[in-house]
Amino acid sequence: MADYSVIAQVQSTVAKMKEEQGLKLPPNYSAGNALQMAWLKLSAPQQGKDTRPILQRCDTGSVQKALLDMVIQGLSPAKNQCYFIPYGDQCTMLRSYFGSITVLKNLTNVKDIKAQAVFKGDEFEIGSDDQMNLVVKKYVPKFENRDNPIVGAFAYIEQVDGQKVWTVMTKKEIDSSWSQSKMHNVQQKFSQEMAQRTIINRAAKFFINGSNDNDLFVQAINDTTDGAYDDEPKDVTPKEHKSITDLIGDSTTDEQSTLEPVENDVDNFIEPDEQPIEGDEIDNYEEPKQEELLDHFGNPND
Repeated sequence: MADYSVIAQVQSTVAKMKEEQGLKLPPNYSAGNALQMAWLKLSAPQQGKDTRPILQRCDTGSVQKALLDMVIQGLSPAKNQCYFIPYGDQCTMLRSYFGSITVLKNLTNVKDIKAQAVFKGDEFEIGSDDQMNLVVKKYVPKFENRDNPIVGAFAYIEQVDGQKVWTVMTKKEIDSSWSQSKMHNVQQKFSQEMAQRTIINRAAKFFINGSNDNDLFVQAINDTTDGAYDDEPKDVTPKEHKSITDLIGDSTTDEQSTLEPVENDVDNFIEPDEQPIEGDEIDNYEEPKQEELLDHFGNPND
């Protein structure tokens, strides 16, 4: 059975960040429950050629970093908000569509967010306001178009002052983003949901980097977003990481960890029951209540 110490190490790091660096977790977030559910997923046999649990096949430091990013962003694997994907011997945490929504709604300057995919045949028109800000002037979806190809996506983020900031992407722009992603197969299988996820991540950039939220929170969001894309060639030389400090680094170095190429399709690690959620259903989306698991771990929020 896998060593529980990886959970204890993350709990200790979170407690230290809360005390020394002002880290604040979402009020209703149970870091203890999230870590316990993550441990169950990380210790379970995997699909694909290599069936070893992620805790056995991946570097311990990278697992700790993935878990830490999960907690800082207030994400829960029990709610399908994040996944743990092995790339070579490195573990990476990726946000789902639900996770991206959760992270955005945890930003202090964001009141609401909605996203929609546009299908061929839908009526869609963009324009600008008197300050030359892009706006969506018309959107009329039709039921019979939902089996048609996606031609684009759009989203708006409503700020606390009521102002809406719109973002639009054509299918070509979405495909260009997907071409750099590590989730090619998932994007093809769940194109509507993944198009909405892509437009949300695009829309979120301004708000994330311009927010007044804790730097640890913002950095964890950006690290997870960057980790989903192959923007630059990666050195495949194996590196040893013995602790979480090796993965996080300190402020005096710019050296970044490198990852080996992915060995299995990402969709082997994606839960099959995560279904698309409509943009107008985001406000009404109720996350399932987490049950207490493995109580002997304790809860970092306590």
